[in-house]
Amino acid sequence: MNKYRIILEEAKKEFGITDKIKIRTKYMKTKAASISFKTRTVKINRLLVDNEDFVHYLIYHELTHYKLKTASHSSAFWELLYSNLGE
Repeated sequence: MNKYRIILEEAKKEFGITDKIKIRTKYMKTKAASISFKTRTVKINRLLVDNEDFVHYLIYHELTHYKLKTASHSSAFWELLYSNLGE
């Protein structure tokens, strides 16, 4: 999990996020990841933690939601996500 904390901190810098954000793993039946705006916690599905590239994407995806303070996948969401992923 430590390597994912490093990715989280790097992503926070890229997004300009200074809030403390936690990262946890959790078994989820239908989701790959989620973020709680209230508790500032990124949750990654425990079944996916062995796929480092995918977890990297999920962290950036969830921080995009956090940065925009929305759960929607608007065009602004995708633009911000891909500009930070470098794609």
